[in-house]
Amino acid sequence: MNKTIVYITDNALDERIDKMCGQNILEATKGFRLISISQKPIDFGENICVGQLKRSSLSLNLQMMEGLKRAETEYIAIAEADCLYTPEHFNFIPLDKSTFWYNDNCWLAQYSSGLKPEYNGMFSNFPKRKANSQLVCGTDIMIKATQDRIDMMSDPMWLERYPLGRIGEAGLMTKQQIENLAVGSKLAHVKRLLLEYIAKYKGDNFTTKFPNIDIRHGSNLTKNRRGYHRRYEIPYWGTINNIFKRYGLEYNNTEQK
Repeated sequence: MNKTIVYITDNALDERIDKMCGQNILEATKGFRLISISQKPIDFGENICVGQLKRSSLSLNLQMMEGLKRAETEYIAIAEADCLYTPEHFNFIPLDKSTFWYNDNCWLAQYSSGLKPEYNGMFSNFPKRKANSQLVCGTDIMIKATQDRIDMMSDPMWLERYPLGRIGEAGLMTKQQIENLAVGSKLAHVKRLLLEYIAKYKGDNFTTKFPNIDIRHGSNLTKNRRGYHRRYEIPYWGTINNIFKRYGLEYNNTEQK
């Protein structure tokens, strides 16, 4: 199929989650070209090691760009190291190449957290969520949008104000959100670029029959999140215990509800 999987990791993930998600991604992406971009060398698809980078949205986009530049296919799909995917997700073909398509059938799984450990093992969902880890789109437009984000986040004044980035995926940020940024005159030029950015790109959702899983392990770049819809078992995967057993592991968090 005319699609490349761009896999991103900062090599800081819990070893058990890393092993489980890595095995899953190899299974779910079988038949596709897989490019991995890491901060340490790994034996995973076609590996590009960029060296140690400070953990941020900027470093994620810099890594992503390295993979995008090597993709020679019409479409790409992003895979992140702490997510589980169904093969159906990667088989999705964008309805048009001018839009960024995000799978909204993705459940957050609370693996562990220093906050509210009574929810460990719980799945939750945000309707119409748009997350980079769930993105499938045209390669050319993804290269352009990623470069735009890199340019804005690399601005020294922006880095000083927002060291973790704070520029969302294409098609995610709204004009009102940008207007509400109290950036002051020193960052007015970036604010103008952001307004051009959201006018240039649009995002939409697609929905697979079975869900993907975004594991919340306490050290996610986007911090701890819990969606509105909550349950302890979901279709295709079952419980969090079922998931670990599927990959020959044991979910041993004794605080699970």
